[in-house]
Amino acid sequence: MKVIRSIVLTCLGGLLPTASVGQTIVWTDANAGRIQRKDVNGGEVGTIVQFPSPQAAYSIQYDPVTAKLYYLFFLGGTSVSYQRANLDGSEPENIPTPNWGGFTLNVELRKLYWTNSGSIYRSELNGAGVESHFYASCCLGPLEALGDDLFFGGAGGGIDKGIWRADADGSNERFLHVSPEPFDLAHDPVENKLYLATINAIYRLNPDGTGFELVLRLEAQQVVVDSRARKLYWTDRLAKVIQRSNLDGSNVEDFVTASDVGNPNFDLHGLTIVYNST
Repeated sequence: MKVIRSIVLTCLGGLLPTASVGQTIVWTDANAGRIQRKDVNGGEVGTIVQFPSPQAAYSIQYDPVTAKLYYLFFLGGTSVSYQRANLDGSEPENIPTPNWGGFTLNVELRKLYWTNSGSIYRSELNGAGVESHFYASCCLGPLEALGDDLFFGGAGGGIDKGIWRADADGSNERFLHVSPEPFDLAHDPVENKLYLATINAIYRLNPDGTGFELVLRLEAQQVVVDSRARKLYWTDRLAKVIQRSNLDGSNVEDFVTASDVGNPNFDLHGLTIVYNST
């Protein structure tokens, strides 16, 4: 875990007071077929990509090493794949994989991870060298991959509902802590905490499962940590809003609303943060 924290802190400008780093929240609006952005310090909403209907992006992740956006791309019909593109949406590139699902990136190991039908898959970032680890019991939830550690949610069925930890290849899994149905995971490299969005609350815990505590009592589908400004961002698809707070859950405020994006059917399916060195 120490190595990945070092890499992330370096990519963020070392989190030094003199570092010139700008933070941008990026999200997907599946209804409008857009990838959009807004600086954490305010300003107007900007559109990175406007896909032609019926195309849309869903889950989205940021690779700070290559400054690329990775997203789950719906082309139409049954055609779904992963894509990556520059931060301005240019040079989109398909990533061929045998199947798809909720995904994350392992920045240190340069791997793509995703879940599908009771298995966790991983490949190179270009889709090559696919490996998988099968879990005999249902059901797998969100993923967070940090160096040699893989964290994932158990969504019930034959697998305990809560947070699990495994080796980077998916083996040697062990249960960390029970929770309501998990929707998303995020990591704070500064305090080395995992944040968990669930069906009725946001929690945080240490990577060994200790220190489990409630942050906010609400439903959140995606969660992101701004490790520089010490803020927490999350999506509420029912309320059609992105909100933020301090990391302890205090000072909750709206960050982006349906009226801000000009879409009353604002349909949030992905959320990430981009750190731009200037």
